Amino acid sequence: KACDEILNQYFKTARNESSIKLTGFDEKLMRRDAILSQISELQTEQNKIEQEIKLCMGDNETALSEGFRITWGNVESVRLDTKRLKAERPEVYKDYSKASVSRRFQIKAA
Repeated sequence: KACDEILNQYFKTARNESSIKLTGFDEKLMRRDAILSQISELQTEQNKIEQEIKLCMGDNETALSEGFRITWGNVESVRLDTKRLKAERPEVYKDYSKASVSRRFQIKAA
């Protein structure tokens, strides 16, 4: 996490239309793809287990097993409807909007 923060601090913005030739990374990138595939499989397995538990719990908020306490409770949150605010009160939306710049890291097979 600290390394990500430092990288983001040093390289806050990208030079538009700039590019470099990246050599020697194909093996690492293939390993990354394999890791992502494993993560996806594990998340699918995790979701299946959680769905089975939820099915058993039904509308109960708490479930207990020998070694675990599971809760599946209600959570209420209030959020600002920014699309509606922008449509109905664009001047207020503009007054309270704040632009930010970040960099998105993406990897796609060539």
